[in-house]
Amino acid sequence: MITATALATDPFAPRQVPLPFTSSAPLLPVPVERGDASELRHRCARFTQALAEVITGVRPVRQLGPWLSRDVYEQLHRYVTDRFVSGGPRHSPRVVSVHITMVDIGAAEIAARMVHRGRSHALAVRLQRGRDPQGRATWRCTAAEWA
Repeated sequence: MITATALATDPFAPRQVPLPFTSSAPLLPVPVERGDASELRHRCARFTQALAEVITGVRPVRQLGPWLSRDVYEQLHRYVTDRFVSGGPRHSPRVVSVHITMVDIGAAEIAARMVHRGRSHALAVRLQRGRDPQGRATWRCTAAEWA
Protein backbone atom coordinates (compact mmCIF):
# COMPACT_ATOMS: atom_id res chain seq x y z
CA MET A 1 0.00 0.00 0.00
CA ILE A 2 1.36 3.41 -0.99
CA THR A 3 0.66 6.25 1.40
CA ALA A 4 0.52 9.98 0.72
CA THR A 5 3.73 10.51 2.69
CA ALA A 6 5.50 7.88 0.60
CA LEU A 7 4.44 9.68 -2.59
CA ALA A 8 5.58 13.03 -1.21
CA THR A 9 9.08 11.71 -0.50
CA ASP A 10 9.41 9.57 -3.66
CA PRO A 11 11.68 11.45 -6.13
CA PHE A 12 9.87 9.81 -9.08
CA ALA A 13 6.35 10.79 -7.99
CA PRO A 14 4.82 13.41 -10.30
CA ARG A 15 4.32 16.84 -8.76
CA GLN A 16 2.88 19.99 -10.19
CA VAL A 17 4.95 23.10 -9.78
CA PRO A 18 4.05 26.65 -10.77
CA LEU A 19 4.93 27.50 -14.36
CA PRO A 20 7.79 30.03 -14.54
CA PHE A 21 6.17 32.91 -16.46
CA THR A 22 7.65 36.34 -16.22
CA SER A 23 5.46 39.37 -15.64
CA SER A 24 6.61 40.98 -18.90
CA ALA A 25 4.41 41.28 -21.98
CA PRO A 26 3.69 37.84 -23.46
CA LEU A 27 5.42 36.72 -26.63
CA LEU A 28 3.09 35.21 -29.19
CA PRO A 29 3.92 31.65 -30.21
CA VAL A 30 4.88 30.63 -33.73
CA PRO A 31 1.98 28.69 -35.25
CA VAL A 32 2.47 25.03 -36.17
CA GLU A 33 0.92 24.45 -39.59
CA ARG A 34 -0.70 21.55 -41.45
CA GLY A 35 -1.34 22.37 -45.10
CA ASP A 36 -0.62 25.73 -46.74
CA ALA A 37 -1.51 28.12 -43.92
CA SER A 38 1.02 30.78 -44.95
CA GLU A 39 -1.73 33.38 -45.44
CA LEU A 40 -2.92 32.88 -41.87
CA ARG A 41 0.45 32.41 -40.17
CA HIS A 42 0.86 35.96 -38.88
CA ARG A 43 -2.82 36.39 -37.95
CA CYS A 44 -3.63 33.24 -35.99
CA ALA A 45 -1.52 33.85 -32.90
CA ARG A 46 -2.81 37.42 -32.58
CA PHE A 47 -6.42 36.37 -33.15
CA THR A 48 -6.29 33.57 -30.57
CA GLN A 49 -4.62 35.92 -28.05
CA ALA A 50 -7.40 38.48 -28.57
CA LEU A 51 -10.04 35.73 -28.27
CA ALA A 52 -8.47 34.50 -25.03
CA GLU A 53 -8.61 38.06 -23.68
CA VAL A 54 -12.32 38.29 -24.55
CA ILE A 55 -13.07 34.94 -22.90
CA THR A 56 -11.32 36.00 -19.69
CA GLY A 57 -13.02 39.40 -19.60
CA VAL A 58 -9.90 41.50 -20.30
CA ARG A 59 -11.04 42.72 -23.75
CA PRO A 60 -14.59 43.66 -24.82
CA VAL A 61 -16.30 41.41 -27.38
CA ARG A 62 -17.05 44.34 -29.70
CA GLN A 63 -13.33 44.66 -30.52
CA LEU A 64 -13.47 41.28 -32.28
CA GLY A 65 -16.85 41.94 -33.91
CA PRO A 66 -15.56 42.43 -37.48
CA TRP A 67 -13.80 39.04 -37.39
CA LEU A 68 -16.68 37.01 -35.90
CA SER A 69 -19.81 35.55 -37.43
CA ARG A 70 -23.07 36.65 -35.79
CA ASP A 71 -23.43 33.28 -34.01
CA VAL A 72 -19.94 33.39 -32.50
CA TYR A 73 -20.34 37.05 -31.50
CA GLU A 74 -23.60 36.28 -29.67
CA GLN A 75 -22.10 33.16 -28.04
CA LEU A 76 -19.13 35.18 -26.71
CA HIS A 77 -21.33 38.09 -25.64
CA ARG A 78 -23.63 35.78 -23.63
CA TYR A 79 -20.66 34.02 -22.02
CA VAL A 80 -18.90 37.23 -21.01
CA THR A 81 -22.11 38.93 -19.84
CA ASP A 82 -23.10 35.95 -17.67
CA ARG A 83 -19.64 35.44 -16.24
CA PHE A 84 -18.23 38.94 -15.71
CA VAL A 85 -21.06 40.96 -14.20
CA SER A 86 -18.94 42.85 -11.68
CA GLY A 87 -16.04 45.08 -12.60
CA GLY A 88 -13.41 43.24 -10.55
CA PRO A 89 -9.75 42.92 -11.50
CA ARG A 90 -8.93 40.92 -14.62
CA HIS A 91 -5.88 38.74 -15.20
CA SER A 92 -4.51 38.59 -18.73
CA PRO A 93 -4.27 35.17 -20.34
CA ARG A 94 -1.28 34.05 -22.37
CA VAL A 95 -1.58 31.95 -25.53
CA VAL A 96 1.37 29.55 -25.47
CA SER A 97 0.75 27.31 -28.49
CA VAL A 98 -1.14 27.59 -31.76
CA HIS A 99 -1.76 24.82 -34.34
CA ILE A 100 -3.32 25.57 -37.73
CA THR A 101 -4.85 22.93 -39.98
CA MET A 102 -6.10 23.84 -43.44
CA VAL A 103 -9.32 21.85 -43.93
CA ASP A 104 -9.57 23.06 -47.52
CA ILE A 105 -8.59 26.15 -49.49
CA GLY A 106 -11.27 28.28 -47.81
CA ALA A 107 -11.37 26.87 -44.28
CA ALA A 108 -8.87 26.57 -41.45
CA GLU A 109 -9.11 25.14 -37.96
CA ILE A 110 -6.99 26.44 -35.11
CA ALA A 111 -6.24 24.70 -31.83
CA ALA A 112 -4.57 26.81 -29.17
CA ARG A 113 -3.56 26.47 -25.54
CA MET A 114 -3.76 29.40 -23.20
CA VAL A 115 -2.60 29.79 -19.62
CA HIS A 116 -4.78 31.84 -17.31
CA ARG A 117 -4.09 32.18 -13.60
CA GLY A 118 -1.62 29.29 -13.76
CA ARG A 119 -4.03 26.82 -15.41
CA SER A 120 -4.12 25.58 -19.01
CA HIS A 121 -7.22 26.00 -21.15
CA ALA A 122 -8.00 24.98 -24.73
CA LEU A 123 -9.34 27.09 -27.59
CA ALA A 124 -10.67 25.71 -30.87
CA VAL A 125 -11.58 28.03 -33.75
CA ARG A 126 -12.80 27.56 -37.32
CA LEU A 127 -12.04 30.29 -39.86
CA GLN A 128 -13.81 30.57 -43.21
CA ARG A 129 -12.60 32.61 -46.16
CA GLY A 130 -15.09 35.13 -47.51
CA ARG A 131 -15.38 38.56 -49.10
CA ASP A 132 -15.99 41.90 -47.46
CA PRO A 133 -18.37 44.50 -49.01
CA GLN A 134 -15.44 45.93 -51.04
CA GLY A 135 -14.73 42.47 -52.52
CA ARG A 136 -11.48 41.85 -50.60
CA ALA A 137 -10.72 38.36 -49.28
CA THR A 138 -11.21 38.10 -45.51
CA TRP A 139 -11.18 35.39 -42.86
CA ARG A 140 -14.08 35.18 -40.41
CA CYS A 141 -14.42 33.06 -37.26
CA THR A 142 -17.52 30.88 -37.77
CA ALA A 143 -17.10 28.58 -34.75
CA ALA A 144 -15.31 28.85 -31.41
CA GLU A 145 -15.12 26.56 -28.38
CA TRP A 146 -13.11 26.84 -25.20
CA ALA A 147 -12.58 24.84 -22.05
